[in-house]
Amino acid sequence: MGFSDLKNAITKIDQSLKEKNRAREKGANAGKTQQSYPSQNRAYQPSHNNVQVPLAADDDIFAKPIATSEPPSIFKTTQHAQPPQGCFCGGSDEPIQTNNFSNNLTLGDQTFPVWTLPYSLWYTMDPDQDVGFAFNHTDASQRVFGPDPDSNPAQFYFNPPKIKSFVISGSNFRDNNVSVRLENHNKLSVTSKLVLDNDTNKNVTVPLVHGMGYVTAIYNNIQPVIASQVGVQDFKQLSSIGNVSKYKVTLFNQVVWSLYVTGDASLKLNLQDPNHIVANKVSSNAMIQICRGESKHYDDSCGIYADSCHLQGSCTSSDGKKCQYKFVYGMKGNSKSGNGIFWCLPHHQEVLTNEIKKRDTKLELDSTTKGVMKAYATNELIMEETDLPVSINWEPWSSLGSFNEASYSENAKRIIRVAAEEEVQQDVVGMANIDSMYTSGKILDKFAYIAYVCHFILQDDKLTSIIFPKVKEAVEIFARNHQKFPLVYDLSWKGLISSAEPGADFGNSNYNDHHFHYGYHIHAIALIAKVDESYENNEWLHANNNLVLDYTLALLRDVANPSKDDKFFPVSRSFDWYHGHSFAHGIFASGDGKDEESSSEDYHFAYGMKLFAKIINDSNMEVRANLMLAIMRRSMNMYMLYSDDNKIQPKRFIKNKVAGISFENKIDFATYFGRGQIADEWIHGIHMLPITPISSYIRNEGFVQEEWDQKLAGIVNQITDGWKGILMLNFALVNPKQAWKWFSRKDWDNSLIDNGMSRTWSLAYIAGVGGSD
Repeated sequence: MGFSDLKNAITKIDQSLKEKNRAREKGANAGKTQQSYPSQNRAYQPSHNNVQVPLAADDDIFAKPIATSEPPSIFKTTQHAQPPQGCFCGGSDEPIQTNNFSNNLTLGDQTFPVWTLPYSLWYTMDPDQDVGFAFNHTDASQRVFGPDPDSNPAQFYFNPPKIKSFVISGSNFRDNNVSVRLENHNKLSVTSKLVLDNDTNKNVTVPLVHGMGYVTAIYNNIQPVIASQVGVQDFKQLSSIGNVSKYKVTLFNQVVWSLYVTGDASLKLNLQDPNHIVANKVSSNAMIQICRGESKHYDDSCGIYADSCHLQGSCTSSDGKKCQYKFVYGMKGNSKSGNGIFWCLPHHQEVLTNEIKKRDTKLELDSTTKGVMKAYATNELIMEETDLPVSINWEPWSSLGSFNEASYSENAKRIIRVAAEEEVQQDVVGMANIDSMYTSGKILDKFAYIAYVCHFILQDDKLTSIIFPKVKEAVEIFARNHQKFPLVYDLSWKGLISSAEPGADFGNSNYNDHHFHYGYHIHAIALIAKVDESYENNEWLHANNNLVLDYTLALLRDVANPSKDDKFFPVSRSFDWYHGHSFAHGIFASGDGKDEESSSEDYHFAYGMKLFAKIINDSNMEVRANLMLAIMRRSMNMYMLYSDDNKIQPKRFIKNKVAGISFENKIDFATYFGRGQIADEWIHGIHMLPITPISSYIRNEGFVQEEWDQKLAGIVNQITDGWKGILMLNFALVNPKQAWKWFSRKDWDNSLIDNGMSRTWSLAYIAGVGGSD
């Protein structure tokens, strides 16, 4: 592990080996009451960060659920006060996504947009206008910067919403006789239907799939109508492709679209109302596909469409550092090539397999906030990340070239011990048992790290004996669901939510920020379980009939369930495998789509999941976590953390250095709680906290130095609250020597670090990566 002395720990393991074996047997027997959970049967084995252990994960790391049993009985059930619109949501119905691209269609009047990328779609029933699914694509040239349109950097930019290039409609569609229904809820796709007169035999099916090449509408006993609020300047029929009729549509904004019709319909422009393209009759099997631009690749791929998209993944190297993930599209229909067309974001493009790269159509369209998309003629997209953080585990780690492995001088341990002697005396239970899952999680994580430092780095049994029982007691309050606002299981959307009011605890009860909140709890429990492996009897997770184990796995299922075989939670509630990061925004309708403001708390969840997976020996979970981290490192450094050479974001925005809040349709250099005491330090800090061994993997040295030089160095000494500590600990990622001087000074002021930070861990991290003398 890189510590200066492992003799005590190894001796303790040798002396307690028989007790360990009995504990493992007991744990295994206890686990038999929850057979769908993996058992945790492992004794502590000291290992160095740079030792890579091959991961024996399954062929598909997303195939097996974490569990399939009902959530633990400690969670009372409830029906949500805001049920999903347009969905079946009874007890036996499938879980509904709360934090992904399709969620706006389940909220309010269902008229807010969804972004499949590169297109946006929305249900429109505006007075005296066509009713149906409208859609559009916007160019980068249409972006609006503000509040001062000439400022550099701009505070925000967004894409003009709800420009109705086309509306998928039907004859006799009115706002009072059409309803939107959603079926086949997947993370990367959902099926929407426009139902006429509540007759399910009269509908227009519009599959919504991430990256779909065409907007596809399948008409069933409806006379097709395609309207345009932009206006049709020219409409002409071209040569057919097999049995598919092709049309070219030029709108008055001079944008050209291709339109394809398969089945029993032919289209013509209504000469009395030339902004409406109508079919010749009611259709029972017509499929209309529309895409922006013209290309032989569109011609080769028309007639086939994706009605679903499923995620698969597997390790591709024995050391676990390479992993593929796939978007496998469920295809219907036939095309000339046998393939469809699908669009990739820049972070996909960098890691597409060679097989998929050969299918590049050379078509390009702008995304809303994530650069230029490219289209590929394929029925699956395969990406391979080749540098998963397999060797970054428990101990401090840094990407600095001078770092080898965590080590501590006696002087460094003396200074750390002084901080620990003060902080272990604090009232852990009183500080943690409050009315917020988020804040309590930060407190638990803070003291769990102190316990970890006392046991593994200081190897001080006296200090460990003070702090360790208090953290366990505090965690068990939540594991018993006895906190001030217990969690409940929501039968409507299917998830674990706070029993507090929707406006409390950062919107937890409306599915806001679950990966932030629960990530702190999971990470804290992993740390305490790691200490328990060698300090006590390795029984804590399994004590009281698996009390803490079941609680932790329930939190993981809520946020990161990998499989539809788990009927009690949606798949991957928070992490969007297409966007490459999570969305924190829950069941609140939003005109700019889902959003996230804290990149760091996003990857902190994945890191906590990784560590807990190591505790319970779940190799699939560990690979999923490592893969998430690798994807986030790539995507976040394109879309959220801006080095000077960033090629993705507008030049007028990258000088902000961080995104602030990233929406699907907008980026706003701001936070939901303010800008800062002095300047914009809160906006920068929310992308830093908490600093852990994984921070340096995501936040590369070049970016951190640029952000410090350009934004933080000039203001940090003026900050008089806890955000200063966050900024200074982040500074250790590039200059641990200076950070050590600040944290180790004698005139220490506790008011200068965040309530989720400890001086003990800060010093231990900085010293471990080479900051101490």
